[in-house]
Amino acid sequence: MVTNNLNEVEQNEKLLAKSRNLSINSRSGMQIKLEKQKKQIFKRCTTQIVRRIYILNWITSYNSNFFISDLIAGITLGLTIIPQAIAYAALAGLSSEYGLYAAFIGAFIYVVFGSVKQVSIGPTSLMALLVLPLTAGKPIEYVFVLAFIAGCIELLLGICKMGFIVDLIPIPVTNAFTSATSLVIIASQLKSVTGLKYLGTSFSTYIYGFFSHITDVKLGDSILGLCCCTTLLLLRKLQDIPISEQNPHRAIIKKTLWYITISRNALVVAITSVIAFIWSNGGATQVPFKLSGKVKSGIPAFGLPDFSVDQGNGTVITFTDILSDFGIGIIFVPLVAILANVSIAKAFSTGKIVDASQEMIALGLCNIFGSFFQSMPTCGAFTRSAVSEASGIRTPLAGIYSGTMTLLALSFLTPYFYFIPRATLGSVLICAVYFMIDQNLPPKLWKENRKDFYSWLSCFVICMLFGVEIGLLFGIFSNICVLTFQWMRPRIKATLDTYEGVQFVKITPTLGLLYPGVDYLRGFINKIAIEYCYVNYITIDSSKIVSLDYTAIKGFENIVIDAKSRDQEVIFYNLSSGLHDQLGQVKKNSYCCDTKDELQRLLLTHKNDVARKDSEAQQKNCSIDISPIGENPTVAPDKNE
Repeated sequence: MVTNNLNEVEQNEKLLAKSRNLSINSRSGMQIKLEKQKKQIFKRCTTQIVRRIYILNWITSYNSNFFISDLIAGITLGLTIIPQAIAYAALAGLSSEYGLYAAFIGAFIYVVFGSVKQVSIGPTSLMALLVLPLTAGKPIEYVFVLAFIAGCIELLLGICKMGFIVDLIPIPVTNAFTSATSLVIIASQLKSVTGLKYLGTSFSTYIYGFFSHITDVKLGDSILGLCCCTTLLLLRKLQDIPISEQNPHRAIIKKTLWYITISRNALVVAITSVIAFIWSNGGATQVPFKLSGKVKSGIPAFGLPDFSVDQGNGTVITFTDILSDFGIGIIFVPLVAILANVSIAKAFSTGKIVDASQEMIALGLCNIFGSFFQSMPTCGAFTRSAVSEASGIRTPLAGIYSGTMTLLALSFLTPYFYFIPRATLGSVLICAVYFMIDQNLPPKLWKENRKDFYSWLSCFVICMLFGVEIGLLFGIFSNICVLTFQWMRPRIKATLDTYEGVQFVKITPTLGLLYPGVDYLRGFINKIAIEYCYVNYITIDSSKIVSLDYTAIKGFENIVIDAKSRDQEVIFYNLSSGLHDQLGQVKKNSYCCDTKDELQRLLLTHKNDVARKDSEAQQKNCSIDISPIGENPTVAPDKNE
């Protein structure tokens, strides 16, 4: 008895030990699993951080050669961006310092997050032209709020990986928008290079204002504007002067000419400012042309933009009022910025795939942080990117040096910005945007593709008549309509083929079918099937069909039912594995084959089945007894009955 009790105790202890081991093993297994999950999450987070903070991808391989190349490129870029920033601020109706604020903060932020070394973020003619009608005559806080909201939209679209929206804008629409914008900018600067003063926000108002005040043209501004434009155009061609290969200093001369060409804007601004400074002597009123005026020096304090504005008379403009004043423009500013930035990135990223979402994130952060420093909205500029490429830039770190030059200009040169002639800034803008007008594409489109030409023409005309933002919206909308029409009315080929004496109609849709086009396909097949009513087989070549939705699958079911009602069979040919799964119910009442050999075997099988049925029918007809005239024929009984 005692022995039995001892055995039971030992067994219980063994069971308890076993359960403890199992619990320990399960716990350790759970711990291992949790550790693996933690490592995977950490790895994913690290990958995303490295991917989004793009400087981490290349900073570890930075060396002294990269430093020298980036330093040269950064200084060259600084000489380009400083006069451009002043000119673009004037185009937006702002004081010069706001353009310079945008120049340095955009350069610094893009160094950390930018993925394309040539892109230079800062004020541009496109942004200035869009900012002007949205903020003209309103408190300066409107500009900063616009930059902040635009940055938030760009950042959100980038995080949501919405970079594909740029693909919805075709080249003719982009080209028309850019050309129209350039003409509007040139028209807006006619008053600067002639010394006139009038208000305008569109091409028509600029032209009307110019001709209505043409009798008030100032001689001094006109002569200075003409001289500056001529000088800028000549300096642009300076680098093309041929130098004999036998010249021992050929490389040095070519490099010097190139630097003069690249720095032409800064040179013209500096020379005319010195002339104005010397001429002014005791007072600026003695200068025969208009000057830029006082520019605030130093760096603005860091802080959130004011989302409400106290006008001082007891009236407060709230954030919702600001948004209401912006209207649909709040969408166009980030959209145009994204379009410009991604297009420039794609143009200069030879051999690499551009991460459009990363560019949108970088652009959004540039505008958000820019609004903290009283910046106007920014994006990439093609001219500055071309300068970076030609300067031998190696990494985005060149933006540090160009941004530093801008900060130095804000700290030490702003008292002298007062003497920059407005005619000079207008000339810089005119000469910069003139070469953005593409005169070659429209004739090419007219010869090669009239549809694209009319798309270009309509967008261009609407941009000129109703504003560049309305023209761009029309171009995008019309392109979406064209794409939708192609889905609704897909191209379908129909051919009558024969194999081993078996005729069949081959239907080939050229696009993936979704619900807008399936009814059109059904009607097309019914029309062809009725025309070839003597054909027993309709084959649908599915090689070009990428995907089907539920409505399209139901449409195929109806196509099969229609064919059955005409004693015709439907054969689905070249089906992918995905389509096989989607057409589960449809295949029950039709035939499917993946290769040409399968199709041929299927047709031969059906041919043999038809021949056998015809033979059996003939045998039945031959078994009828021929009775004497006047007697009714009787059918001989079948042997199997």
